[in-house]
Amino acid sequence: MSEIRYEEADENLTEVFLNVLEKNFPFYQNFKFKLLFDLKKRVSQGKLVLASIELPGPKLKFFSRDKIAAEGYDFIIIVDRKAWELSGEQARTKIIRHELRHVEISEDGSVKLVGHEIEDFYAEIEANKDDPEWRRKLVVLVSDVYEQEKIMLKEAKAKAKEKTDE
Repeated sequence: MSEIRYEEADENLTEVFLNVLEKNFPFYQNFKFKLLFDLKKRVSQGKLVLASIELPGPKLKFFSRDKIAAEGYDFIIIVDRKAWELSGEQARTKIIRHELRHVEISEDGSVKLVGHEIEDFYAEIEANKDDPEWRRKLVVLVSDVYEQEKIMLKEAKAKAKEKTDE
């Protein structure tokens, strides 16, 4: 049996998301966003993923229908649970704000996701002048926690094996 990978967002993630949406992206308030925590480490292109945003296809939209989004969700934001737990309120706001910068609305009203202008978004560099290294520091912290957990699990398995060998 496989472990569950995702879980629903908690009240704090929802609250931070709604605050960022209201303050920085009020024109996105008509879209439906599904917020999830990723319970496992995710690496893309050799880098730890703190969060991501997805544009669901027709099948996922169908499966995501619920009381909030009768037609399914327009976007899915997935946040690394450990990164969220190890972040302060400012970093949490920055994570969500960064993900919402990937959304682009065309003149005809259609939406798409866009990549970074550079390693980040110019607007995020400006907004993060107070702590330009926040992401790198958080990635190091979260990576260290994942590595420590991996070591502890390996040690626990070795001890369990020793006991069964006795």
